[in-house]
Formats: sequence, C-alpha cells, structure tokens
Amino acid sequence: MKYVLLALLNLIYGVLLFFTLSTSTPGFLIVFVIAATLTLIGVSGIALWLKRYADAKNGSTDTSAINSWFSMTRSFDIVLVIGLICRALILQPFIVYGESMEPNFHDQEALLVDKITVKFNPIKRGETIIFKAPKNPQDDYIKRVIGVPGDTIEINNGKVFVNRKELIENYLEKNTLTILNSGEILNQKLDNNEYFVLGDNRDDSSDSREWGIVPRINIIGRPWVVVYPLSNISIVKNPLGN
Repeated sequence: MKYVLLALLNLIYGVLLFFTLSTSTPGFLIVFVIAATLTLIGVSGIALWLKRYADAKNGSTDTSAINSWFSMTRSFDIVLVIGLICRALILQPFIVYGESMEPNFHDQEALLVDKITVKFNPIKRGETIIFKAPKNPQDDYIKRVIGVPGDTIEINNGKVFVNRKELIENYLEKNTLTILNSGEILNQKLDNNEYFVLGDNRDDSSDSREWGIVPRINIIGRPWVVVYPLSNISIVKNPLGN
C-alpha cells in the first residue's frame, strides 16, 4: 500500500503544478521540470505497483523493481521538500522582466533572492529589493530603495532629494533625470515601515512615483546572485546612497 500511496501523492502534486503553471510563474522552467518529474514518477509507480500485483497473483515474489522505484522516489521527495522549505524561508528564484532596472539588471535575467538577511539587517538606502507590488500583490517587482522610514523624499527639477540633501546615485547612467509623470513636485514623508523605491531606468519604470510607497510587509528579500545568463553570473553588489 505504501507504494501506491507515494505514487498517487507524486502524481496528484505533479498534475496540480501543471494546472497552476503559467509563463508568468517565477522560475517557470524549473517548476515545469519538477511537475513533469513528479507526474512521471507517479505514473511509473502506479504501473510498477499494478505489475507487481499481477505478478503476485501468478506466484512471483520479485519486488526489486518497485523497491528501487520506492527508494529513488523517497530520496527525490525528501530533496524536493528541503528545496521547498529553502525557497519559502531562505532563497527564492526571481526573473527580471522589462528594462526598468537597466543598466544594472536586464530583461530575462535570473536571480536568487536572499530572504534571510532582510529579517535581521535593516534595509538601507541604495539597496535593491524584491517585493510584492502594492497594487498587484501577485506580481513581484525589483526596484532600488531611495527612502527608508523617517525620510522625507523630494523630487524636483529632475533631481531626488532625501532629507533636503540631493541624493548622489552613482549606479545610474550619467545625466539621468528623475521626472514625475505629472510633471509636478513630489514631497513625501515616510512613516514607520514605509519605503520609497525607484527603477534605475527612470524613463521606463513603474515605481513609487506612480503607485506610492512599499510597505515593509511586502518586501521579500535582496537579490543575491545573478545565475542566468551564464555570462552574467555574479554576486549582486548593493551600492548605498548618501
């Protein structure tokens, strides 16, 4: 009975993953491979169990094939559970979509997100963060922190001021201007647990100028490593603002 139960669990979970999978799913290819593997494991396990059941009726006692399947499947499932726990608590894949963080992060770049340090180390001005979009919590965004709790942010004449001091942003392209969509002046005081974020590509970024502050509860983590494309593999550096 343990064989068929394990097979059914893998099959059901694999099929459910396929039903919930979409091209917008973070780490789409990885999730697709896991779903396909679980489904294949489930189908093969049921097939082996049916064969063993039929053989037993004919007096055969050979269980080597299904025992090997059980051992392999149990090992895979343990690794998968550990991986899911790791993803939930420690590391999470993230795919950059669009050009809002050019020239520092690029469209279709794959990152690993550190979810641990944000729980213990304060988020600082100048860092990049991954967070749930305030207006669309089902979407994850990457932006740069410009203002932290207690800061007063002003955007005026294409420049950013924090606490009445112009922010020097060495991570931007030269001569980059920060313009409000409305053309007006922004002056905003951040309360506790509020963050003001901007994209590095100021001319092509949906950010706090458009939809306001990011609550602390929305922040997922810091980008840690670029893992794809292979030519871009590197540790993410977070230059701090003044």
